[in-house]
Order: sequence, then C-alpha cells, then structure tokens
Amino acid sequence: MNFRVGKPVLVLIALPWLLSAQTLEEGLTLYRKGSLSEAKKVFEVLLEKDGKNPEAHYRLGMIHLNPRLRDVDKAVEHMEEAVDLSPDNADYQYGLGAAYGTEAQSAGVFRQALLAPKIRKAFERATQLNPKHLEAHIGLAQYFHRAPGIMGGDTERAWKEAEIIIGLDEVRGRSFKAELFLSEKKTAEAEKEYKALLVNKPKEWRAWRGAGNFYLRTERADDAVAAMKKYVELKPDTADSFSRLAQACILKKDPDQAIALLNKAFGLDKEFAPAISLLAQAYEMKGQKKEARETYQRLLARDLSDNQRKNLEKKINELNN
Repeated sequence: MNFRVGKPVLVLIALPWLLSAQTLEEGLTLYRKGSLSEAKKVFEVLLEKDGKNPEAHYRLGMIHLNPRLRDVDKAVEHMEEAVDLSPDNADYQYGLGAAYGTEAQSAGVFRQALLAPKIRKAFERATQLNPKHLEAHIGLAQYFHRAPGIMGGDTERAWKEAEIIIGLDEVRGRSFKAELFLSEKKTAEAEKEYKALLVNKPKEWRAWRGAGNFYLRTERADDAVAAMKKYVELKPDTADSFSRLAQACILKKDPDQAIALLNKAFGLDKEFAPAISLLAQAYEMKGQKKEARETYQRLLARDLSDNQRKNLEKKINELNN
C-alpha cells in the first residue's frame, strides 16, 4: 500500500525536472538545426521556470552572439550569469570570452582596455579547465594576435597557440594558421598550410572544403572547382558540398552548371539558405532579373541581421529597375 501511494508522489516530485530536461533538449535540437529564433524561445521559457539554469543562459548567450540575432549586451549578460552559476565549466568560460571579445570589436579604446584582461582571463580559464577545448585555444590565439601589445597582445604566443590547435585537430589548426598568414597578407604561406593538409588528410572532407574556400577567396576558380569536387565526392549527402561547388562554378562564370548543382543541393535541403542566395546570383549572371529577384525574396523570411536585411532589400530594389 505504501508503495502505491508513494509512487505517484515521486513522479509528481520528479515531473518539473523531467519537463525542464525535455525543454532543454528541445532547445538544443533546434539550436543544432540552426533554428535560432525557435531555440531562443525555448531557452527563454526555460529561464522563466528556472532563472538559475546555467546551460540555458549559455545557449541564449551563444544565440545572441550569432550575427543573425546579435545582441552583444544580452550575450554578455547571459554568459556572465552562466559563469557565476557554474564557474568551472570550460564552455561557459569560453562563451564569456567570446562575448567580451565581440563587445570589444565595436568598443572605444578605453572600453577595449577594460575588456582585454577579461577576454584573456576567460579564454585562459577555459583552456585550464579543459586543455583540449579547441574553440578556447582559437579564441586565445586570436586575442594574442589581434590585441595591441599594451593590452596583452603577443604574436609569438598566437603562433604557439596555433601549433597547439594543430595538435588537437589538424584540419582546424592548419586552417586557422592559414587565416593568421592571410591576416598578414602572406598568401603563399597560407596556401602551404592547405597543401600540407591535403597531403596529410586526403580523405578528410573538411580539408578539401577549407582548401576550396581558400581558392574561392583568392579567386582561383579552377583550383576552387577541383577542391570542391573532391568535397562533393567525400560528402555527397549534404547540401553544403553541392552549394560550394556551385559557388566555384559561379566564380568560373558557369551559371548553368551552378544551377544544376544547386538543384542537387535543394534535393537534400530545399530551404538551404546559402543555396538560395547562390541560385539568385546564378540567375543574375544569366540576366534573368525576375527569377533572381524572386529568389532573393525567399530569404527575407529568414533570421537576418539588420545589415543583411538592408543589403538584401537593396539588391532586390536594384533588380526591380
């Protein structure tokens, strides 16, 4: 009898925790899918139930750091709360450093000087808590490379961090090292990193995508097409691979081939935003203004930053003329 009476009581006691866990998982699923507005609502509801949920604060902070829904003040607020609630979590420390770093990008010199030690402290704390935290090492390297010496910048430390990143993940590490070279306008050195990557990791699709992106940025159409074809070969189940190959074809001024590839991308994900944008560009290249305009208009319903929306509306207006 006691067992039968007690069981529903235990269920009732556990129910709020179960609901919170389900809500958090729902939010994480939406977040991973890129449905940021929907995920944001879920995490906000969760915090209404429990304002001291550090994971919800952290996820909201990351959402507010995303360019599509950027609100730096809210990002900092949520990351500080997450760290206050759980100071020994490496992810939260990394998020706090990322939030401070984003704020510093648009801050005045005096504010940057105040933020600099906070950025470094958060990233260093994250790497102390988890020496294999890739994003924290990248954040720390970027800090050392970008900050002036008076604010703790240290180019030598940045390159040392790059080597640590290579040891943790060669694809991310060499790609990051190439970015450092590019920031110093050392294109040949950057290309060497990608070539080394392709030799060491020929079966790794991320390596070919990274090399392809490098060739796109440096406007080497043939090399970009070759690299992205390999990406498609290794990763034929994603809209991204076909879209990036289509982008290389647009660079090569072959819009018909690009459209054919984008149709394959839509077969995998009919709402893949980069493919929609590229399709509009291909139509523009072919002189099909009506089709280009209608395709760009499909993007207006998406989560967009103010700047993205402004540029998109400007493009649509140009095509109306």
